[in-house]
Amino acid sequence: MRELASELRLRTRLEPLREPSTVAAGSPALFATPFLYVAGEQQLPPLGDAGEAQLGRFIDQGGMIVFDAADGGADPGFERDVQALLARILPGSPLTPVARDHVLYRSFYVLDEPVGRTRAFNHALGVQEEGRLKVLLVRNDLGGALARGPDGLHSFPCTPGGPQQREWATRFAVNILLYATCTDYKADRAHVETLLRTRRWR
Repeated sequence: MRELASELRLRTRLEPLREPSTVAAGSPALFATPFLYVAGEQQLPPLGDAGEAQLGRFIDQGGMIVFDAADGGADPGFERDVQALLARILPGSPLTPVARDHVLYRSFYVLDEPVGRTRAFNHALGVQEEGRLKVLLVRNDLGGALARGPDGLHSFPCTPGGPQQREWATRFAVNILLYATCTDYKADRAHVETLLRTRRWR
C-alpha cells in the first residue's frame, strides 16, 4: 500500500497518506476510509462476530473491500475463507466474475485483465449491486507485484511477463483506488475515448 500511495501521487491528483493505516475489523477507525485492503494466503484469521458485523456495516454504508490472495493462485485456502466470510456477512450475494467492460477496467487506465505478481486468473471476482462493486477478490497477488524491500528494490519477480506485467499490475491497482473513491463517474464511453486520445496510453 505504501508503494501504491506513491504511484497514486505520481500518476493522479489523489493525495493519499504516505503511511497506510492498519485497522482491526471491530475498530471504529474502519469507517474513516472508503477502501479496505485485506491481503493474505492460506487461511483468514477469525474476526469474531463483532468484527464480521462491522465489516458488513462498512460495506452497506458504501465502503469497498479488496481481498488480495498473496498465494497468486497456488493455494485456494484464502479464497475459500473469503467466500465463507462473505456468505456470513453478505448472505445471498455470491462472488461472480467482474465483466471485462466494467468501469473498474477503465477508471483511469484502460486494461484487459487483472494481472498481479502472477497471471493465474484472467478475471477478478466481485460482489456487485446494481453495477457497484462492493467487494473485489484479486487472485494474482496484486500486492506482491508492487511490494518493495528496505533496499527499494521490488521484492518479487512478476511471472511470466516481467517488468511489463508489473506496470500493468500497478495500473490495475491505480484503477482500483480510483474506482473506490470515484465509483462509476467514468462509465461514460465518450469520456473513455477522450482519455485514450489525450493520454495516448495505447
